[in-house]
Amino acid sequence: MDGKTPIAITRIRDDDVGKAVREALDLVDAKRLMREGMLVLLKPNLLSAKPPERAVTTHPEVLRAVIRWVKQFKPRRIVVADSTASTSMGTTEKVLKASLIEQTCQEEGVECMPFEKTTRRVYKVKDPLVLDEFAASTLVGEADLIINLPKIKTHDLTRLTCCVKNMFGTLPLGNKSRTHGRFPMINDFCAALADVYSVSRPALTVVDGYLCQEGPGPSAGDVVKLDLILAGFDGVALDAAICKIIGLDTGKVPYLKFGEKKGLGTTDLGAVEFKGEPLENVKRPFKIPPGSPIAGVPMPRVLAKYLANVVFKARITFDPARCKLCATCWKNCPVEAITPPAELKQGNVPCWDNARCITCYTCAETCPHEAIGFKIEPLKNAVRSPLGIAAITTLAVIVALVIWMVIAWC
Repeated sequence: MDGKTPIAITRIRDDDVGKAVREALDLVDAKRLMREGMLVLLKPNLLSAKPPERAVTTHPEVLRAVIRWVKQFKPRRIVVADSTASTSMGTTEKVLKASLIEQTCQEEGVECMPFEKTTRRVYKVKDPLVLDEFAASTLVGEADLIINLPKIKTHDLTRLTCCVKNMFGTLPLGNKSRTHGRFPMINDFCAALADVYSVSRPALTVVDGYLCQEGPGPSAGDVVKLDLILAGFDGVALDAAICKIIGLDTGKVPYLKFGEKKGLGTTDLGAVEFKGEPLENVKRPFKIPPGSPIAGVPMPRVLAKYLANVVFKARITFDPARCKLCATCWKNCPVEAITPPAELKQGNVPCWDNARCITCYTCAETCPHEAIGFKIEPLKNAVRSPLGIAAITTLAVIVALVIWMVIAWC
């Protein structure tokens, strides 16, 4: 087993999260990273203001267990920080309260703050794939140790959101939306995720597999009580292991191949030493969102762009019964593709501009009422596209010409 990266998998029994976390950290010998007097940054997933039982954010008991484990090594400072998917100041504070993360931090006597309330600096990306620099909190560079605390969730855009994608949250507020707008193509966006992860690159990851989400995640999916904790040092390998557990092909999660390309980890589970529960014993297939059928498929860029932006482009659906016209979706849309209805009254829904939309799913992620969904209709999209209309017109002309020739011949 020499040279293999360790991954621990432990079961949460009788809801004893703390015991499972401690066992996982012991199995990978995480204490070798620790020394007295460190500044330790804990990065949970704080997507939106939902209670722990909704499985949208890192569970507070997972955070509590990691805080208590870190405390025994006498750190100088423990900071819990993240930034939500919203673009509005004050939103992260609401998420901290609703998720009980703030309460947990207060009870444990550690600092808790939104990244947007800290000073920022521009980080240069070494050997960038698409993103050469980005602005993030100075805490990312100042921390002696970063511990990533992602949650296992399916994702409408990237199919999985966990270890690698969780570090995208180090970009404060609107910086995330602007990155979506700058890289509307799924492969380019996933390459940007790998670039961001390469800068923050946590030394240790503890995966929250207590309450997870399947289906239309990461905020409106169905809750799965998986009762697992995973721990390790290689975020790419951990994501690959999670894909195996939930029945997802790693080839359908583009940011993993980019992470591997940048040397951030491996998707080869043969290069992993599993400790604790055997991987085969913890498998539980998840409902996987359809995502983009062409994600990860090699093809000419022009064809990929046409298929992604036209044929397989998702269309927004609004649920009038759920929609409260709270303005969250149109305020957070990075390309202003959503506008309020002419009359703000129950039953009406926002107006969506298909031409502007880059299908970044920010609206669905931030909707507090889970009123937004996405639907892909490739045949309808193809027929309505300029190329489709041209093809139909050409076919109609050919058919008409053939009919005319047959009539003339007779």
